[in-house]
Amino acid sequence: MVNQNDTILAVSTPRGSSLRAIIRISGPDALPCAMKSFRESSPPSTNTETQATYRSLKGHADLGHPGSHAGAPAQLYIMKAPCSYTREDVVEIHTIGSAPLVEALTEKLLQDARADGTALRTAEPGEFTKRAFLNGRIDMVQAEAVLRVIRSRTDSELRAAASQLEGGFSRELKKTHGRITDLLSMLEASIDFSDQDISPVSGEDTLAEIEAIAGDLHRCVRTADNGAIHSGGVKTVLIGPPNAGKSSLFNALLGRPRAITSHKSGTTRDYLGADLEVDGTALRLLDTAGLVQKDTNGNEGSAPETLAIDMTARAVDASSLFILVLDGSKPMTERSFDSLPAFPFNQAPGSSNCLLVINKADLPQRFSIKNLPTKWRNLPIIYTSALTGDGIGELTGAVAEKVTGGGGVECSASTEALNARQRLLADSCLASLDRASRSVKEQLSAEFVALDIREASDTLGEFLGKITTEDILERIFSQFCIGK
Repeated sequence: MVNQNDTILAVSTPRGSSLRAIIRISGPDALPCAMKSFRESSPPSTNTETQATYRSLKGHADLGHPGSHAGAPAQLYIMKAPCSYTREDVVEIHTIGSAPLVEALTEKLLQDARADGTALRTAEPGEFTKRAFLNGRIDMVQAEAVLRVIRSRTDSELRAAASQLEGGFSRELKKTHGRITDLLSMLEASIDFSDQDISPVSGEDTLAEIEAIAGDLHRCVRTADNGAIHSGGVKTVLIGPPNAGKSSLFNALLGRPRAITSHKSGTTRDYLGADLEVDGTALRLLDTAGLVQKDTNGNEGSAPETLAIDMTARAVDASSLFILVLDGSKPMTERSFDSLPAFPFNQAPGSSNCLLVINKADLPQRFSIKNLPTKWRNLPIIYTSALTGDGIGELTGAVAEKVTGGGGVECSASTEALNARQRLLADSCLASLDRASRSVKEQLSAEFVALDIREASDTLGEFLGKITTEDILERIFSQFCIGK
């Protein structure tokens, strides 16, 4: 097990050539260790140890080459405890982003520390953020938001992660945890002093408070459920009859040949997925198999076709935005839509989460809006040609309007998006509150109610990091890169 009292060091910028590289040092000996390999451009006016925090020094980094007085240009940034990210002394050495130079300087810092007997070592993954958490700079929700910032792929994901890092979500959860703690203390007081002249908490008041607390937590979880972006992007599915050009449209939207296309129908048997960015928002675009129309005897087709439709149904169930693709070169009748009765856009989500694309606009058109089912005639219609590219920009704009312009699809990156650990704990807390509620309704003794309320308090405390173990910390912070 690593010693949390050691001074730690890591390169905080990606490996490779760049304008600047940053070596970060945190711990009780951060400043002495850094100063052994740093020479100021002019003599300091005061002792560095007594200088104020948030000070920068300009000079050169000593690379330790024998007989050489040359060094790499460097800037030293000093952040003293507790006014730093880790609430320890932190020093950053900013120098030229050359991999050999940074490696030589890092080795020099470690060698000098070993020679002096100083406990300086390279940091473990996520150890800077772990120390920030352990020293009370941030809570667990904010610590995990740091990982979201690192893994952000789009502007909207980054904004959402940064918002969570600011602590607004944590404050709401802390209020909820405070209410649980207050309720628990009243219940336990009424139990411990039942023989005293203390009025017990009434069942109605207890039940009302439990339901209010559960309602607050439900709202947080529901808000997180709206944030589809954190789980890979807003899932957007292309759906329609065979040979409507869905795969060609899929490739056109991506700008590269991702799906196999053919003039023969039924080319796609499974669904394909690919990432697409639209106006700073990540989409997970899905291309599905064509929906086979039943024959006059009600049969749905071969076994592979049936399996393909099942796969399409699963893709649709997981999606937030639907793009219905029809072949504009073929006449459409009410009968043409018999293959689509079981899908969500046929069950009246309306125009809020569905776009209608009439593809193959480069061919003579035989499609007529009057042939559409009545409930589909108000859908936004875009005419495209995957072959020539006509209408692709308009379709992209319509998708952007849906997901970023208030067009009806609630798919913005949620600032409260829960990861797997957080969701498990939220569900467990809600289950404990539900058990407590049932105990009150069944008029069980206060001891049973208090037991479930304590479980809810402990679970939410673990969510926030108030209650944790070394094993949990190891699982969380091992996902970070070194230097964060």
